[in-house]
Amino acid sequence: MAVPIAVSGATMGSVLIVESGFTRGSLAACRALARDGWTVGIGSPEKGLAASSRWAHRWHRVPPVEEDFAGFLEATERAMRREGYEAVFCASDAEALGLSYGRDKITAIVPYPPHDNVVRAIDKLELTRAAHRVGLAAPKTVPATAEEIRQMRGPVLVKARLHWTPGAQHAPSRLKAAICHTPQETQRLVAGWRAHGAEAVLQEVITGRLVHFMTIMDADQQLLAAVQTLAEPLTNPPVVGQRVRSVTVRVDPELERKVRELFIDLGWVGLASLNLLLPEAGEAQLIDFNGRYSASFDQYIAAGPNFPAIWARMVTGRPVPPRMRPKEQIRFQWLEGDLRRALVQRRGGLVRDVVDCLSYAPGAVHTLWRWDDPVPTLRFLLRLVHGLGRRLMSKLHHGPVPNEGGGAQDSRVGFSEGSRRRPEEGTGQGSEGSPGRRRSKTGRSTAAAADPTDD
Repeated sequence: MAVPIAVSGATMGSVLIVESGFTRGSLAACRALARDGWTVGIGSPEKGLAASSRWAHRWHRVPPVEEDFAGFLEATERAMRREGYEAVFCASDAEALGLSYGRDKITAIVPYPPHDNVVRAIDKLELTRAAHRVGLAAPKTVPATAEEIRQMRGPVLVKARLHWTPGAQHAPSRLKAAICHTPQETQRLVAGWRAHGAEAVLQEVITGRLVHFMTIMDADQQLLAAVQTLAEPLTNPPVVGQRVRSVTVRVDPELERKVRELFIDLGWVGLASLNLLLPEAGEAQLIDFNGRYSASFDQYIAAGPNFPAIWARMVTGRPVPPRMRPKEQIRFQWLEGDLRRALVQRRGGLVRDVVDCLSYAPGAVHTLWRWDDPVPTLRFLLRLVHGLGRRLMSKLHHGPVPNEGGGAQDSRVGFSEGSRRRPEEGTGQGSEGSPGRRRSKTGRSTAAAADPTDD
């Protein structure tokens, strides 16, 4: 189901979105902001999805925050001065941390609470502690000390407290969570992360279906909008990947109350998406906090609230619309990921699984294609073909294609809906290729307290 763009009669101000170039959340936000009358600029290392949209006013070259932090801030400020943007938004944890830490060097509004509060919300260990304080269930999470590693009994999920720290040199923007089964395996992974300046935590492995809760808290500690979704037990790659289907459900009043108390405890103001896992028995458990644009933004917007516009209005001091009751049963599908999952998982056979993917597509919200804005999809397809061609040639002649960082090119290039440096919304146990990867033959999710980076 497409979300049509119908620009409102009101003329708003102008805002800048900084991103990696190929994040679906930025594209959705660009379209939604334009629908509300905003002028939208895009800052990224290359001209990608959002910058190709007809609703993007201008593209600015902004280097990746994790590769050139000073250059990232300088390019962002240069765009601000050139176009007079009022506020700057982003689509990844690294960009959020970078903007928050470097806000003194940016003349526009950075839409975050004090930096210590931002770090506390994104920090996996501090988030879990805050959840427990307000009565919100969360998996047991402890620092990855030598003593804790020695005392391991069975598999644990190893996660970075922060994926990236402002000023870290030669560090990736994301460190993929992984399930480790032995102390030796865990120690190797933790030591590798420390080389990038990252601290790790050990988290209890749990299973369940993903629940996402998106909302916006204002300075008066009121929630201006809220949408809740429940994912189907399907991910790409199977078991350890990103969700491919979900549906909006009724907002749980008790969950909403606890989320509000969590925000108050953290000192959070602004937009955030909480990721939880709902086991077969018991309450949903909090596993992640994302204070930026999310990968499947279109689903939340289609449910009613224009989250990007509400956030922009709030931080710039403009009137916000009254809270509305979101629509239920709004389905979402990441079609490309669903098809890739079917090629591997083959539930009931390849043909049957592919047909099931295609039959789910009509009426579902999708993130790329719009009849009135086709260029982002065409750019995505060109990038897909280019990536497939490079891999084919490498297999014929040279082996794995090296990426910019010197490692092997991610085999999912073209199908990943985030940047080539990171997935946007991991929802399974660990990460692709992690020690804990296990393929499901039934399609039943064994998603654990992983490192989801989206919604």
